[in-house]
Formats: sequence, structure tokens, C-alpha cells
Amino acid sequence: MKIRSSKSEIRNPKGVRAAGPFRFSVLGQILTDFRAPLVAACPPPYLKSLFWYISCAVWFLLCPGQGFASPSSALREYKAGKYDDALKEYERLLQKKSDDPRLHFNAGAAAYRNRHFEEAAKQFNATLASPDLKLQGLAYYNEGNSLYHLGEAIPDPKKRTESWEKALQNYQSSVKLNPQDTDAKFNYEFVKRKLEELKQEQQQNQQNKQDQKQDQKQDQKQQKQKQDQQKEQDQQQQQAQQNQSEQKKDSSQQNQQDQQKKQEEQQQAAKQSEQQKQDQQQAQQQAGQPKDKSDEKEQEATAAQAAGQMTQEQAQQLLDIQKGEEQMLPIKPTGKPEDRTRPIKDW
Repeated sequence: MKIRSSKSEIRNPKGVRAAGPFRFSVLGQILTDFRAPLVAACPPPYLKSLFWYISCAVWFLLCPGQGFASPSSALREYKAGKYDDALKEYERLLQKKSDDPRLHFNAGAAAYRNRHFEEAAKQFNATLASPDLKLQGLAYYNEGNSLYHLGEAIPDPKKRTESWEKALQNYQSSVKLNPQDTDAKFNYEFVKRKLEELKQEQQQNQQNKQDQKQDQKQDQKQQKQKQDQQKEQDQQQQQAQQNQSEQKKDSSQQNQQDQQKKQEEQQQAAKQSEQQKQDQQQAQQQAGQPKDKSDEKEQEATAAQAAGQMTQEQAQQLLDIQKGEEQMLPIKPTGKPEDRTRPIKDW
């Protein structure tokens, strides 16, 4: 569903007569009545005089730049579909008479047909200074259409909303001036729905942005967690490698110590073996010489002590000691025993 087309009414500044109405369509949308441009009036016979021709000649000489600008020529350009040329004609006429609301209205109609909606809204707004209420209603309606189409081309949702809200205000003003204007009512409801859809779209976009930000935060959080986990794994792996390296180092040191200890034990064993060999050699050398009895006794005593036994000599000595003790036993005393508690008399 599209907005209804503009009620463009081309008014000749002289305001003679209007042609019959016909229907038109903007962008192939719903048709609405459209008043045909007004036909320029021919000058009355009494003006066809020498004075009239002289006045025209003077006007063309004094205003060379406006020589070809006239309401009738602008009307012809408009009816021929040359809306850009018609707009230029009306702009030249407005330079001479800028306070004529009819010229502003016609300029707005030409700009609207040429799809210069910003210029059209400007010209229709200038038409509102007219004391003609009907013209005001048409200007409000056309300005609302211009602002709607202008907002369609604005990509910024905020500025588009502002343009469409102004369009709603213009439709309301048009309905106030003409309560029977069904086109203004229709366009008001249409633009109102479009405005609500735009606001819902903005809210959805805002929600999508918030969801996107939330997703980004969640992704960043997950990414950070992954980085932290990876960092922790790297630290654990590094610590494990360090522990393994220390274990290898400790094991190597232990092996070195064990090897060193083993070497010392081997060296000690070698020394003991060498000492035993020397002792054996000395023993063999001594075995080839006569031994004293005292030496033999000492060796026997040493061997017996090592075996936990007594030598024959020690056993004989022990027997002799026991015999001597038996001989030295005390002899039993004879007579009465002496009372040692009695005082000794020394006289």
C-alpha cells in the first residue's frame, strides 16, 4: 500500500478559469482527483491599445532577464511535462513577486512533479501565508506528501522519523480545514502505520545491537577463558618440564654419587686386597724363620680370644689360683669368743 498522490492544483496568478478535473497517479498508486492547470487568459480587447504595447515593451526592456517568464509560459511548460522548466519560470516570477502564495503553490507543484520534494515542501510551506483557507488545506496536504517522500529517501532513522512526524502534522491541519478530505485521512493513517513500523524496526535494531554486544561480550569472555586455560596448561606443562629436568638432574647427581661411592668402595677393596696380599707375603716370609715360644704363646692366646676359648696356659693359671685359695681358708678359732662390748681394761 502506498501513499496517495498529491493534490496538485496549478493556479494561474490571474485566476481565470479552470479546466475540467482529471485523474493522475504518482508511482502508479491510488488515484486521486487532480485539478488541471489553469489556462492563461487572453488580454481583454480594451487593453489592446498602443499604451498596452508600449507598457509591455518598456517592461521587457527594463527586465530583460524576465522577458520570457510569465504565468502562461510556465503553465505551458507544466502541461507539456517540462516540470524543471516550469519550476524555473515560477522561480523567476517569484523574484518579482515573492509574496504571492499562488506562485509558491505552483512552484511547489512543479517541484513535486519533478521529485524535488525538499524544494516542494519549502514552496508549499510558503503557501500557508495565503488567506485562502482552501489553498491552505491543499498546501498542508501537499506538504505532508512531500515530507513523506522526502523521509523515504533519508537513510537516517532519526531524521526520517522527524520528517514523517511533520507530515502527520500537515495531514492533521489539512483535515481540520477540510474534515471531508478522505485522502488526507487516509494518508495520515498510512504514514502513522509506517512511523510505527519504523519505530518497531528501530527497537528491533536496538535489541539486535544489544544482543550483538552481549554476544560479543560472551565471545570475549569465552575467548578469555580459553586463553586463561591455555595459559594454565602452558604453565603446567612448563612446570612439568622443569620438574622433569630437575628430576633428571637429581638422578644424574645421584648416579654420579653412586658411581663415585662405588669407585671409592672398589678402591678401598683394592687397598684391602693389596694389604691382605702384603700380609700374606709377610706371613710367608716369617714362616720360613724359627719362632720363639713366647711368640707362639701369644699367637695361641690371640687365636683363642678370637675364638672365645682359653689357652692351656690360662687354664693352668686358673687352676693354680683356685688351689691357692683353698689353702688360704681361715682356721676355726678355739675357746670362747671375745665379748667386744665389754670395756677393755688396761691396768
